[in-house]
Amino acid sequence: MQPTREEQRELLKKLAPGTPLRQALDRIVQFGRGALIVLAPREEAERLIAAGFELNAPFTPEALAELAKMDRAVVLDPELRTILYANAHLVPDPKIPSRETGTRHRVAEQVAKELFCPVIAVSEERRRVTLYFGDWRYELPDPQALLERVGQALSILERYRRDLREMLRDLGRLELERRVLPIHVASVLHRFLSLFRLEEEINRMLLELGELGDLSARHLSALIHGVREEFLLFLRDYARDPHRSPEELGEALLSLEDKEIGNFEKLLSILGLDELDPDQPLAARGYRILSKIPRLPPTVVERLVEEGGSIDQIARLSRRQLTRIKGIAETRARAILYGLARVREGYTFSLEGF
Repeated sequence: MQPTREEQRELLKKLAPGTPLRQALDRIVQFGRGALIVLAPREEAERLIAAGFELNAPFTPEALAELAKMDRAVVLDPELRTILYANAHLVPDPKIPSRETGTRHRVAEQVAKELFCPVIAVSEERRRVTLYFGDWRYELPDPQALLERVGQALSILERYRRDLREMLRDLGRLELERRVLPIHVASVLHRFLSLFRLEEEINRMLLELGELGDLSARHLSALIHGVREEFLLFLRDYARDPHRSPEELGEALLSLEDKEIGNFEKLLSILGLDELDPDQPLAARGYRILSKIPRLPPTVVERLVEEGGSIDQIARLSRRQLTRIKGIAETRARAILYGLARVREGYTFSLEGF
């Protein structure tokens, strides 16, 4: 059984550079020692302890590093407040399969599977730290190498964002002419989801980096600013399921497996567009484009969508017709027409961070 993503995140957070547990592990590696550390409640760990010293001492990085000099395991409570046992001889079920060859790592994997708890093994020879949690195995990377990977991922994310912006600009022109096909919607959705998936991966790496990743975290925040809001507006424009909100649809899309993101039929089915003729143009409601027009309140956007039904129909309204809609006077009508003309010409205006 695999731990959830949230459980993985919580464990990696405890092991980020600068945390007490990471300080202890760094000391152990620096001194060229091995270690076996179990994070489990007392009653769970005692099921597998055949011998050892019961300590019940406060956890500190220095104490853990010293106790790791002993050959056997150290048991900590999951909250990392207390060192429960030192030099503990663990006897997991030998029938539990393990792909590890070394004794320390094999025991670590078997204990992690039997108790479904985090177990940390430090290799004396390779000077590497490996995490086990149920069936999940993860080797902690070198912080400097991880920083380089984050930098590369941020460069890719920047390209994804630029590509998405261009796709949305082109989509806006098609929307005003009602020439959007299901393939266009699926392509934009795929780019959104690819961007969010990469953001999730970068966040996981930043979690491992702790305070070392602060600068990269600010860069990520700037790159992702406004994208999620744009995603929800896009869903409002095209979703055909009246029983699910844009937020619910967004959650359904974000929970897809990696291989499903590239399945355009699957993406369209979540929006209720999978049974449409692939050559039949779609009408966008217009929330995304109208939200970009300066000083146009959401209540007025709603009335415009109710009145016109779709952005191409709204774009056909004259200035006089627009002023008949509650909340739209002469100045606002001119601003709407000017904004729609800019979209038609291919400009991305007032994108509010995106």
